[in-house]
Amino acid sequence: MTRRRAGTSKGMLFACGMLVGLIFLFFVPREAAGRLQLVYAQVFRWPLAMTSGVVRVQTTSRVRNVSPQEYEKLLGAYQELRNNLAYLQAQNEQTNDLLERLTKLRAMPGLERMEPIPAGVIMHVQDELTINRGRDSGVAVGQYVLSLTNDRLNDQCVVGIVSAVYDRSAKVKLLTAPDCRIPVGIAGLDVPKLLEGRGDGAARILLVPHSHALHAGDWVYAEKKPGFLDAPVVLAEIEQCRRDAKNPLVWDITARPACDLAILSEVAVLKSAAAP
Repeated sequence: MTRRRAGTSKGMLFACGMLVGLIFLFFVPREAAGRLQLVYAQVFRWPLAMTSGVVRVQTTSRVRNVSPQEYEKLLGAYQELRNNLAYLQAQNEQTNDLLERLTKLRAMPGLERMEPIPAGVIMHVQDELTINRGRDSGVAVGQYVLSLTNDRLNDQCVVGIVSAVYDRSAKVKLLTAPDCRIPVGIAGLDVPKLLEGRGDGAARILLVPHSHALHAGDWVYAEKKPGFLDAPVVLAEIEQCRRDAKNPLVWDITARPACDLAILSEVAVLKSAAAP
């Protein structure tokens, strides 16, 4: 019985609410409805204002103002992190590039058992290089030095021989130095010959009989030398070949380095894997 009465009361309230709403919608003038809205706003203005103030206080209390000094400090730290990241990225790219060149150098036929020691060129004076690797890195007098450039990734060439060694640096005598002599071979010749620097950016090959057919553009190779070079490696190119004016029975041969020695910035010293 009580439940039936409660259901009837709810139904009556709903019907009355609908009736009042329809009356306001169709029979109450708009001006009167506007005045009722103003009255409602005035009556409930203070409760609404208090509620919004509480919400605003709760919202703004979470915002923390940063002083100009703190902002400058944070900005400086951010810029320092960006600079460090850029530096590390550049170092990573350089390391990957160097590893690629060393890998291709070791893949050259006959050099699989040679250990290349990468070195940077500190100084280049005439026909001599100073490099930043020395005794501490395994560099020794007599070792062959190869170019290590991006221009000749698949065909690095011999540029000289280590002539003096210190703890952390070494001197490299270039193949163009007047007192540099390297046993070499030329395509088509069966007997090794000697290449001697001229001191003017070029070298000459001595005592090649005129009976051998040689031409400008023929490659010159550093001959294999046990413990120092496991396979012939290109080092120069014949630039000029003519009869020797003093001895017409032999050739007067001028050879140019296979790479531009003036722009070398990195080289690789070849160390035998069996060497300590």
